[in-house]
Amino acid sequence: MSSGESGPSDLETQVLWNRLQATADEMYDAAERLAFSFSIREAADASTAVMTADGEAIGLSAQSVPVLSGSLSRTTRAILDEHFPPEDLEPGDTIVTNDPWIGGGHLSDVVVLDPVFVDDDLVGITGALGHTDDVGGNRGGWSTDAGQVYEEGLLIPPTKLYEAGERNEAVDAFVRGNVRIPHQATGDIEALRSGNTLGERRLTEVVEEYGRETFDRVTEQVIDRSERALRERLADLPDGTYESEVSFEVNDLDVTIAVAVTVDGDDLLVDFEGTSDQVDGGLNCPFGNVVTVTEYVVKCMLVPDLPNSEGYFRPIEVRAPEGSVLNCDRPVATMGRHLTYSQAEDALIRALGQVVPESALSEMAGIQLAAFSGQDENDEEFIAVSGTAGGMPARANKDGTPAVFFPYNGKSTPIEMFERYGPIRWEATEMVPDREGAGEQRSGPAMRVAIHNPTERPVYYSLTSGRADEGPEGFDGGEAGQPATVSSDAADDVAPNGPGVLQPDETLTFTSATPGGYGDPEERDPALVERDVRLGYVSPERARDVYGHDPE
Repeated sequence: MSSGESGPSDLETQVLWNRLQATADEMYDAAERLAFSFSIREAADASTAVMTADGEAIGLSAQSVPVLSGSLSRTTRAILDEHFPPEDLEPGDTIVTNDPWIGGGHLSDVVVLDPVFVDDDLVGITGALGHTDDVGGNRGGWSTDAGQVYEEGLLIPPTKLYEAGERNEAVDAFVRGNVRIPHQATGDIEALRSGNTLGERRLTEVVEEYGRETFDRVTEQVIDRSERALRERLADLPDGTYESEVSFEVNDLDVTIAVAVTVDGDDLLVDFEGTSDQVDGGLNCPFGNVVTVTEYVVKCMLVPDLPNSEGYFRPIEVRAPEGSVLNCDRPVATMGRHLTYSQAEDALIRALGQVVPESALSEMAGIQLAAFSGQDENDEEFIAVSGTAGGMPARANKDGTPAVFFPYNGKSTPIEMFERYGPIRWEATEMVPDREGAGEQRSGPAMRVAIHNPTERPVYYSLTSGRADEGPEGFDGGEAGQPATVSSDAADDVAPNGPGVLQPDETLTFTSATPGGYGDPEERDPALVERDVRLGYVSPERARDVYGHDPE
């Protein structure tokens, strides 16, 4: 197929772009199905991408976790620039790393890259990134209490796990010797590589069908079109600077995130000057995480309906002070960095929402995660991960959606699979009435989960609970939601963040935070209030006291 001197037609470009997007989705599905870790296989904590030979994303899976979606191209370019230049790559190579300052932001996020060659020419790179639950260090893969990254597990610098198709057994042995569940960690890496291999096959088919010249022209058009789409949207907005600030506390660590969003023609500057310095705990974010979530928020608020590609990132400049909690230095701890970058997302949404309020959301519920680990009755190590989902926040014309992980984009935990991964039991999942963020558009009810230890052995846990200090704020007159809580039937107080021990016959109960409401609650449609009462989301008393409506 040839497009002639004038370049590919619009139809040809769109068809090929669709194929690249579909390839990234196929890669994701393959990696997810083959993974060993709970977080990838069951909770969908992964990302896949098809990239050019220069490391620019031309196909990103729509299923990807947002904080990881832009990380792959950024990681690939760093590795090409600083570790393995294109001339050092050959067919059959596989590069792996989990360096937080290069890849996904904490040690559990493992990046796997495969160069794609056609007729001995490097035509592209396929990449996959996933959260493996066991990287040694602290139990469970998430923590807030470490002081340095060395306490958090095994760090793999950019390394060729496969070289010209031959597996590097020394690297394999090194990984196995530093984790509790070796087959899980190495199995995840192979699963991610399998997704890449599928992508490599599909990308090779595309290049052979269209020809290298047409393929290169199309990828340039894909990136240029997406860049132009965002620039045109920015140019329609009034120039100006819009500011916001949020503060929160985790484990007696006080953090402030400040952001100033400047629209200047068709350029956007997002500057986090004024943000707190990095902290002595696992809340710190490598800068790459902050760039990625910024790009995600901007795209969702300004051009939400268009497919992903590298071009959307080009009009956006992101700054954060070096040594801050959003641009941390080695070797501070980063395992709980999601508690921090989610607050940065809220600050950014609130700032950009001043110019596009129709695209804004109330503050998010954050993510409440619990990683349980220990030894089962056969003395085998296990890790099982649970979570409560506070739902998608309310927006200008729609109520929040309960019991979904937002903006994480992961899946709610299947109870049967949770119990398959370990000997503990998931006893309850239920909605909690009267904990919504009230507004003209309200958030969904809170979600409550109970986990029981029926064994005679202690089970260790590591908790990270976003928005456990105070309820998320509303937007445009909406009321705040409720904070996340953790309680035990055998102990008076359970810290919502940090490690602990679930004793035999003890039950932990987790209640999610709820997002804030959007708009004045008394402006809510009375028919919707009546429906909420009928469904049990809101009690008659709350309908009367908060929404100003006395249900019949």
